[in-house]
Order: sequence, then C-alpha cells, then structure tokens
Amino acid sequence: MEKRLIALMLVGVAALAGCGGGDNVSSPTPPKLVTNIVVPNASSPSFSFDIGYVEAGNYFLADRNNKAVDVVDTKSNTLVAQIPGPFAGIGATTDASGPDGIVGITGTHTIYVGDVGSVKVIDTSARKTINTIAISSSGSRVDEGCYDPDDHLVMFASPGESPPFVTFISTQTQQVVVKLPFNGSSGLEACTYDSRSRNFLINNDGTAANPDGELDVISASSAAAGNPSVSKSFPLGKCAPTGIVLGPNNDVLVGCDPSPGDPLITLILDRTSGAIRATVPFGGVDQVDYDPVSNRYFLPARHYVTSGTAASSGFSPQMGVIDGASRQLLFKVPVGTGAHSVAVDSTLGQVYVPFQGGAAGFPNGGISVFSTH
Repeated sequence: MEKRLIALMLVGVAALAGCGGGDNVSSPTPPKLVTNIVVPNASSPSFSFDIGYVEAGNYFLADRNNKAVDVVDTKSNTLVAQIPGPFAGIGATTDASGPDGIVGITGTHTIYVGDVGSVKVIDTSARKTINTIAISSSGSRVDEGCYDPDDHLVMFASPGESPPFVTFISTQTQQVVVKLPFNGSSGLEACTYDSRSRNFLINNDGTAANPDGELDVISASSAAAGNPSVSKSFPLGKCAPTGIVLGPNNDVLVGCDPSPGDPLITLILDRTSGAIRATVPFGGVDQVDYDPVSNRYFLPARHYVTSGTAASSGFSPQMGVIDGASRQLLFKVPVGTGAHSVAVDSTLGQVYVPFQGGAAGFPNGGISVFSTH
C-alpha cells in the first residue's frame, strides 16, 4: 500500500516539473519523494501532529496520537523511538492538545517541548523526559518556541491564554525567567531568534493596529534583564502569519494562512527594517523551514487551493519551494492531507513532511521524506 502512494506522488511531482518554472540560481530540479514512513496508531482518529525538528541525524515530531515525540533516524528513514512526556494527547480543541512546539538546544541532546500547561525537557540520548516546567494552570497549551544561544534562553508562546503571552526559560537552570503578556493580541504564532541583531521575532495573529497580523521584535537583552518588551512591530497586511524562518541576505520569511477571500501569499521581509522584499503567490501554510545548502525555503500548505485565493474547503495540499536568492516560487509539490509541518536535514538533503491518513492506499498517517532538490 505504501508503494502505491509513493508511485502516485512521484507521478504528481513529475507532472509539475514538466509544467515549467525553474531556479534562476541553480539547477531547476524539484524535490522528489524518497519514501513514506508509517507512524503507528495514526489512523483513527486521523493523525494529529504539530512541529518537527532535525538535529544530529534525528528528526523529531510532536505526535499527539501517541502522546509522544517521534524519533526518526534520518540515515535509514526509520521510526526508531517514541518518547513519552507524558503529554496531553488529542484534546477537545487544538489549544487543549499536546505535544506542540519543539525547540532544540543545539549540541546538548536536549529538546524543549510545549504541552498543555507546561514545557517538557527531553534528553534525546536517553530518550526520556527529565524535567517538567509548569507554565499555566488554565488548560491551554504552550505552543511554538525558539532558542537564543547567546543568552541561554528559550521563548515559548501561549496563544490560547487571555491575554496571550510568551515565557522565557533559562536553559542553564531550566526555570522560568519572566513572562511577557501581549495585551490586545488575538494570538501568537511561531518565533525565531536573530543572532545578528540579538532579537526575538514573533508572529502576532492580530492587533487593533494590524488586525491581520504583525511581526513583533523583542530584544534578547530586555528578556535576559527580566523586563522584556516589544521594541518594534512590522505590519503584515492580509497575511494572518503562521511560520517564520531566517533566510539569507538579512531576509526573514513569514508564512501566511489568510482568511477566506484573501490572496494566498508568503512574505519575505528585511528583518531589521521590516520592509517587504517579496510577496510570493503561495500560502495556506503553518511551519516553514530554510535549507542553506540548496538555498531554498520549504513551505507545506495544507490550506492551498488552486485558485490562489484562500478558502474554507476544496484544499489541494502542496509544498511550495522558494528560491532564497531570487525570492521566487520555484515549484509546488503535492503533499499529503493536512501537511503543515516541515523540517530539513541539510546534511543529507532531505525534507520531512508529516500528513494525516486517508490517502488512497495509505489509510494511516505518516511522514513523507523528500529530497531538497
């Protein structure tokens, strides 16, 4: 059954490659499907997953069906472990579900994982949870986060709280340092840390000034001093921002999941001034990633529709591939239902995109592995 799906997806990739388009910087070669990895217990209910992360030959995925972090060996592309939190699993709503965001502390075999009301600290070598950091008792999840290695801080967003807030955690003590409320915000999304400016950048779902989203800047020094504040806010138009990743040339890419009726777009900004350098005609995404080796961004869009205008149904999930130099959309590659998470293994040239079950001949949810080019 798995081979049948692989064959069908390869046909789709080949068809798209023949439709034109190309890379003005390197060879115009689209990503190709390498394999699909089966995840146990991911068929009923449909596979519920969140953020993915790659480091040191392992791909980690927040897996709510199994209340675990899945571990895939990226050399063999086999599922080698499922690390329990314990996590909340599938709740009545997304905000009541976990695990959610995953943040790796580079070079330490340690990941921080958001869950309902807490952050779990996992030793990836021992494959076990070594600490639980309490964040809230409201029953709402701790979602996505990012890591500042200069100040030894992790920042996690709690978008379902009233008001939403972020929590700064010391990676040296594994304790909460300070929280920053976002009064008037309709929610918070992904964040990243810019070591060049020593700022955190976080997508804000909406404010009175920017109802369809803004990119907020928080200086790491203010957080380290225990008095964090938003120093700048960049308007994002009708974006409804989701994922975020740093790119080349001081670029930052913001993934968008616009409201029905608005154009499907992706924004690339100057991360210092907030000036929009490109508006790419592709959207409906959540997590996004950048591969410095191929100089490409990868954006799985579960809410993509062929009309190019956001809708509430009729989705045709695609993974957009954007060139980091020209800032142009190179390819759209078919992906599985519900695909909204992505992580790149630059060393091996592989992209990991989980999906829900229900595809013909592949009833279980799983993880698609693509080449980077």
